[in-house]
Amino acid sequence: MCSHEISSVSDLLGILKEIGEPEQGHTRFFRGQADVRWRMLPGIYREGCEYLIENEHKIIKDTFTNCPDDFSPDDTLFEKLVKLQHYGYATRLLDLTANALVALYFAAWNKEHHDKDGELIILDIPDEEVKYGDSDTVAVLSAISLQPETFDIYKCLNDAELPAQIKHMEDFLKKDDIRSYIKAIETKNPKDEIFEDLLFFLKKMEDTQYSDLEKIAFNEQKEIVSLIHDVRTDKPSFLPVIDPYGFGRVVCVRAKLNNARISRQQGCFLLFGIAGEKLYPPLIPDGWQRKAENGQKFIVKNKESIMEELKFFGISKKTLFPELESQAEEIMSQYKPKQHGENR
Repeated sequence: MCSHEISSVSDLLGILKEIGEPEQGHTRFFRGQADVRWRMLPGIYREGCEYLIENEHKIIKDTFTNCPDDFSPDDTLFEKLVKLQHYGYATRLLDLTANALVALYFAAWNKEHHDKDGELIILDIPDEEVKYGDSDTVAVLSAISLQPETFDIYKCLNDAELPAQIKHMEDFLKKDDIRSYIKAIETKNPKDEIFEDLLFFLKKMEDTQYSDLEKIAFNEQKEIVSLIHDVRTDKPSFLPVIDPYGFGRVVCVRAKLNNARISRQQGCFLLFGIAGEKLYPPLIPDGWQRKAENGQKFIVKNKESIMEELKFFGISKKTLFPELESQAEEIMSQYKPKQHGENR
């Protein structure tokens, strides 16, 4: 067997031993996917589901309107997205787990994909990119979900450029030394000296701080004002100082363990921002994913046998999905007569 193939729990343990612990300053998470061909994308961005990202804000608002009793006023928008994910909505969240065996279960469990190779994904994420649900970064990236499909950071930056330049020049010209300098230019006669003075003036203006004014103008764009309004629903004291270059991030979020399923699955989430325009997802940094020495993915095979092995470790549908509606099939199957040759 190749070192990148997982056909048993012992194979997984061998791979984990081989790659060792994550580097200092990183935390390890796992994800299992039933088909190795699948991209690591949240449901809202998957191929063939373009209508979902185009209508993300409408779907969420319709749900909040139609099912108000299912959401607490104290829930943050991120917590509401977690609940939507729990009930099968396509969101900008992607499930992870801190438990390698749970990830292996999800790579193997779906019987519709037992004829396909699965994948076990290992992510070593820098600690600065691991957030809690109450962080400002999480609030801003979550609020993207309530913006229309036309939400476009590039457009906001472009629209903010001219106001920032005008304010920059106004502030610069208000300085006493500049006013006196311009007056001195006006009193000089030799044209060559005037040109030299003008060049010096422009150079000095170019060297002054501009980024703060650009950020202010960006935060005054109507699309960003709308997003800040949504952020302040959860965080009333949030200041309008959003970094325009912070939207293209993917962060890992530790969710509250106030949900039995999340607790059993040791779950957390990747929260996706946008790649400039809302219709396009950002990329997960290449350096996060661990692979075999030859650069290959960790392929999951022999799925039915793996599922039986995982039961010895307390990993099954019954333990990972504790809700009543998820228990029926698992409990009843325990009393179904075994066919000849099946494991007992």
